[in-house]
Amino acid sequence: MPTIAIVSRKGGSGKSTLATNLAAYFALQGISVTLGDLDHQQSMRAWLKRRPSAAPVINAWVGNASGAARPPPGTTNLVLDTPGGLHGLELAKVAMIADAILIPVSGSLFDRESASDCWAELRQHPRVKSGRCAVATIGMRLDARTHAKEVTQDWAASVQLEFIACLRSTQLYVRAVENGLSIFDMPLSVTEADREQWRPIVAWLGERVFASAASAPAVLLRDQGTVPRLPVRPAILQPVVKSKSDIESTAPSSGLGRFIPSIFRRKTARTEP
Repeated sequence: MPTIAIVSRKGGSGKSTLATNLAAYFALQGISVTLGDLDHQQSMRAWLKRRPSAAPVINAWVGNASGAARPPPGTTNLVLDTPGGLHGLELAKVAMIADAILIPVSGSLFDRESASDCWAELRQHPRVKSGRCAVATIGMRLDARTHAKEVTQDWAASVQLEFIACLRSTQLYVRAVENGLSIFDMPLSVTEADREQWRPIVAWLGERVFASAASAPAVLLRDQGTVPRLPVRPAILQPVVKSKSDIESTAPSSGLGRFIPSIFRRKTARTEP
């Protein structure tokens, strides 16, 4: 059972943003996914309650960190949102079941210090040491007008933690979560730049998590068809109705390419003869 855990000891680091958008992305690809909420604030449960009924289904699991080793029966793919301050036995339990752990970190020095401590503990875990649980960090809400990305990359390199992507600061994520949506449920015309920033995340997960799952490559390349129009609050957020041409997979240019469907970009229009 492929399991991806979002871990950060510091609150407000972007764990929920990563978890909701990742789960929604998989659901839009036709992948059965369960969103596990181990945080006592139960932000994921609240987000799922706001999710429109016409949106692709995301299964819910509300648990606690001490029970992280017991996912619900029948779960096939699991995205875990974990509580802040996770350490010791509770962190070890998450590492025991996770195939990948993503650590979100903002441009704050305090975020980097907190992430360093978490990574120092994780890297001692046998499953992380052996490579059975891959760990990487993602820069969150980094301003492209500053050197925040370079600073975060340099920090990750200094602690030998893989840095795979950077997500910009934008109100699109805020508006999406208010409506139980992800940026992948919203119009391509306003989210195309943000979807592109998810490309290396999907590629990394395709290599580290789903490459060992026999059915994963076919699933990740599956056309999602037409997504029903979703009732969205406020009305300004009109979700895209994706045609087959929008989501047709591009030809891979590398070994990772086959895991990246073209949900990220529109297909170039063809000229009729």
